[in-house]
Amino acid sequence: MRQYFTGFFTAVCITSSIFILTGSKNKNLGDITVSSITVVPGKYGGGFIQTFNDNGMETTYIGTAEDGVGIVGVHNSVGKQIAYLGAGNQGSGLLKTYNRHGVTTAYLGSGGQSGGSLQTYNQDGNQTSYTGTAENGVGVIGVHNSSGKQIAYIGASKLGAGFIRTNNSEGMMSCYLGSGKDNRGGHLQTYNMNGYLTSYLGSSRDKSGILSLNNELGVKVSTIGSLYDNLKYKGDGVIMLYNKNGEFGWSKDGIGD
Repeated sequence: MRQYFTGFFTAVCITSSIFILTGSKNKNLGDITVSSITVVPGKYGGGFIQTFNDNGMETTYIGTAEDGVGIVGVHNSVGKQIAYLGAGNQGSGLLKTYNRHGVTTAYLGSGGQSGGSLQTYNQDGNQTSYTGTAENGVGVIGVHNSSGKQIAYIGASKLGAGFIRTNNSEGMMSCYLGSGKDNRGGHLQTYNMNGYLTSYLGSSRDKSGILSLNNELGVKVSTIGSLYDNLKYKGDGVIMLYNKNGEFGWSKDGIGD
């Protein structure tokens, strides 16, 4: 008889506990300690975990995005997303940060050329810098003004030589310092506000130094360099002047009388 009573009492306790747990309006289970949690896809897609603050604003999201990739989203106290860690459109990893208004401020991840890149943006969402990989797998650094126009660029040419390029406020080239297209040696080029070449200081085709000055239309009007005689290099200094159309007008070499 005592055994029957004990079994009956246990069944009543278990049943009462189930009713209490299922009938309670408070779904808060309190503190839970586990070794691991596995979240599997639900009825409407991938699994996820969300957290909220006392005001009901979402503070974090850990789970699956629309394209079936994993993401981690962090929000501020008013629910604005301020950080994103996940995968890009082509499956590469990325980290994005936002200001309190939800405007992107930084991007770290794989760029369009499949190489890593770091990009920063100002409060208006305009890009201010780019550090990363360019088309030919070379490293580059780009600096932009507040309007998003690139005003400085440090990188490598197609032949693998380094160069620095500066632009005016409208994004037009104003100065170039580096190696030429034929890799003949270093040189400095300047341009006016209309994009015309105004000067060249650097290495010539014969590996000697040369200075060329152009007018406002980019036409060469003077040259200081080394002397040629019937296209044969002689190595003596020479000064040459040209008219506004680029036609030869006068020269003086360093050979003397």
